[in-house]
Amino acid sequence: MLMSKKICFILDWYPTKTNNGCVFAKHLIYAVADLGYECTVIAPNIISKSAFKKVNRVPYERVEHTEKGNEIRIYTPFYLHCSSHKSAMKLSMNNHYRAALKTIRRQDIRPDVVYGHFIYQCGLTAARIGEALNIPAYCACGENSLRLVKGKKPYDTGLKHGNWKDIIAKLSGIVCVSGNNKSLLLNNGFVDADMKMDVFPNGVDGNIFRPMDKKTCRNHLGLPEDAFIVAYTGAFTVNKGADRLNEALKSCQDTYALFMGQGPIDPDCENILWKGRVPNSQVAKYLNAADVFVLPTKGEGCCNAIVEALACGLPVVSSDLPFNDDILNENNSLRIDVENVQQIRNSIERLRTDKELREKLTKGAGMSAQHLNIETRARKILEFMEL
Repeated sequence: MLMSKKICFILDWYPTKTNNGCVFAKHLIYAVADLGYECTVIAPNIISKSAFKKVNRVPYERVEHTEKGNEIRIYTPFYLHCSSHKSAMKLSMNNHYRAALKTIRRQDIRPDVVYGHFIYQCGLTAARIGEALNIPAYCACGENSLRLVKGKKPYDTGLKHGNWKDIIAKLSGIVCVSGNNKSLLLNNGFVDADMKMDVFPNGVDGNIFRPMDKKTCRNHLGLPEDAFIVAYTGAFTVNKGADRLNEALKSCQDTYALFMGQGPIDPDCENILWKGRVPNSQVAKYLNAADVFVLPTKGEGCCNAIVEALACGLPVVSSDLPFNDDILNENNSLRIDVENVQQIRNSIERLRTDKELREKLTKGAGMSAQHLNIETRARKILEFMEL
C-alpha cells in the first residue's frame, strides 16, 4: 500500500469559532485532505496581551476532521513580531520562521512538501523551511493586487531591505490566484522569469455555493418576494467599495440591499434589508435571495466573494481592472470603473430593468462556476506541485 504524501501548510492564521480569518485557505486544505493527502497546518501566532488571556485563547495543538473524516492537525506556536519597518523586518521574519521550524522538529513532522499561504510571511518562511529540510517549498500569491505595486509597504520594504527576492528564489514554484498577480510578481522584481508559476483562480465548495430557489431563500430569511435585491459581501471599506455602492443605491429606484460584512463604513441608504456579519453557513442562502451581486472593489488577488456569487448564479457588477480578468467576462458580469458612482448606479438600474440581460448573465455565471470548484483547484495545484 502506498503511503500518503504529507503536506505542511504555513498560514498566518487558522480559523477559530471567534475569528474566521483565512477560511478560504482552510477550504483548500480540507479539499487536499479529502484527496488522500496527510495535512498539517502551522499558524504562528503573534505574542500579544490577548495571547495570554484564557478567554478565546487558541490552543497550541488541535485536530479537525473534514466531513469525509480526514484528519487535519493544526499547531499555533507563538512568535514575536517586532515590526514591518525595515529596521525590524528581518527580526520578525526570523522569529516567524523559527517558530514554524521548531514546531516541525518538536512534533517530528516529516512533510514531503511545505506550502506557504501568501508571500509575507508564510511564503518566505516556507522557502526557508524547504531549504532547511531539503524538501520542495511552494507559495501561494493571493495578495491584494494593490500590495504588489512598487512603493507599497511592506512588500516594497521587503524587496529593498528584507532580501525577499533571494528567499523567494528558493521556492520550487508559486501558485498565483490571477494572471495579474503573476504579472505583478514578474514586473515588480519579486521573481525572475525562470520561476515556475501558474495561475489557479480561487474555487468554492459547489455543495455549499450553488443555485437555490430564490423564493424559498427569501421566505426563510424574511425578505420581500418581489423586491429587486442587490447583494454585497466584504469589508465595509473604501477599497472594497461599500461607500460607493451605498452612494449609488441612494439614487436607484425600487432597489433593496443586503450588506454582508462589517467595517468602518456604515451604509445608510434606504431599503437596506440586512447590514452586518452573516455566518458562513448562511452566506449562500443570502446570495441566492438576491438578484445581482455588486462589489466595486479597487484591488484583489482573486476575489472569493465574487467566485461565491458566480457559483450561486448571480450576475456580477465589479471592476474592469486586470485582477478580475480570470473570473469575470461579458457573459457573467458588467465591468465598470468602480471609482465612478454613476457607472455603479447605471449598471444596477440596467440589470433591474433588463430581465433578458439578467438571465444571460445568470447563465454565464453558472458556466463560469463549473471551472471554479475547490476540488478541481486542489487537484490542479497538487499536479503543479508534482504530488
